[in-house]
Amino acid sequence: MEQKKFLTVMAVLDEETQLLMHGLQQRIITSGMLGTQTMNIPFHITLGSYSPECEKALVSRIAEISADTKEITLSFPRLHTFGHTVLFAEPAENSDLNHLHLFFDSNYGNGFPWVPHATLFCGQNDEVIKAFSLIEKQFQAFQAKITAIELGRFFPAEFVCRYDLKKH
Repeated sequence: MEQKKFLTVMAVLDEETQLLMHGLQQRIITSGMLGTQTMNIPFHITLGSYSPECEKALVSRIAEISADTKEITLSFPRLHTFGHTVLFAEPAENSDLNHLHLFFDSNYGNGFPWVPHATLFCGQNDEVIKAFSLIEKQFQAFQAKITAIELGRFFPAEFVCRYDLKKH
């Protein structure tokens, strides 16, 4: 069955966080679990998803909002799962992130309610439970920044545009 094509607006995390999360993900992969997560995109928090016909308008909206938005600092105090099929780092409640999400509050891709998260691993229940157990022992809360907004096409994953947020 062919998967529906869609666009995703992503709040991209800073380079230091990219390295930290990549390290967590590599611990899982080197233990023998490959997963089904998309590997060629930056770690991010999805802000919204749209039909492919919205691309031109989204590029303009992202450019405009990015020009007026400062980098957002987040705390990631815990790991969590969606039904033991997705393992993710969960940010603490953050009003700036919630405000940014309001600009992109659309869920064309899957219809689920918005839950801010940064995916580390996707797979079968038993794999995700093993992955969670593997990195939970070594996981420490961390701070991150949203430094850019990116637009991607799915599936397959393709880069469309990226706009950096204003530095503090």
